[in-house]
Amino acid sequence: MDPLLASLLTFYTFSTGRRLFALYQVREAAVAASHADLAAHAAHAIAHDTETRALEAKWAGRKLTTYSPEARQIDIYVDAAITAFRDGTDAQIRASAPGDPLADAAQKMIAVLLPKGAGAITSLPFVEELAEVQRILSRVDEPDYKSLVTELGLTRQVARLKNLEGQYRAAIEGPGGPLTFAKVKDARAKGQSLLLQAVAMILGKYPSDSEADRTARGALLSPILVQNEAIRRYLRERKPIEDVNPETGEIEPEPPAPGEAPAKA
Repeated sequence: MDPLLASLLTFYTFSTGRRLFALYQVREAAVAASHADLAAHAAHAIAHDTETRALEAKWAGRKLTTYSPEARQIDIYVDAAITAFRDGTDAQIRASAPGDPLADAAQKMIAVLLPKGAGAITSLPFVEELAEVQRILSRVDEPDYKSLVTELGLTRQVARLKNLEGQYRAAIEGPGGPLTFAKVKDARAKGQSLLLQAVAMILGKYPSDSEADRTARGALLSPILVQNEAIRRYLRERKPIEDVNPETGEIEPEPPAPGEAPAKA
């Protein structure tokens, strides 16, 4: 077994600006505490996510005309497939007897896969909806959900969504230049991994529950924990997670780029 840090450390996925803002402070605290290795790691993570921000800005500047002509039509099919999956699950729940364990399991599944409903996903811009589709498909392939999908009679809907995911990705990442959303996504994932590595380094330096370790550990982890808590509040209130300026920490909403629709109608 080869556990990943993300499975061992319970943190939300930070936006790039929030990661950078936290890492700047971690680097400063590491220098003050004479932890040269941690300061160097934070500097490496900062350099990576500075590039990630540049990739995100470049991607956001792409106009809808850079997508292949099929993207909009495939998006309509994807919206329909997601809605069909939701409707099929709801139909099974409504048709079940009170206390039916299958209905209870279906309700829990839909709360995980579509926590804000199908419309919250189908109204997203293309690249964000694609990411959500990929998240849903990765979850329904897990053993517990896979058997539940079969019992609920949703195999056809999932197969349709899987087929459309490849077409959707190809249409979005098509002949629009060397930058693809996959590269942006990979850069974000590596940035999150580097952040978790910093957390692991801090825990390794101060692993005990002694007062001295707790104080030192808290000083280094505080910038990361503050951002994690901020994201938790956004999710609890079901609000979109806003990014922050990496240097000031102030909310930095991203306006749509010229020629790019902020969301689908």
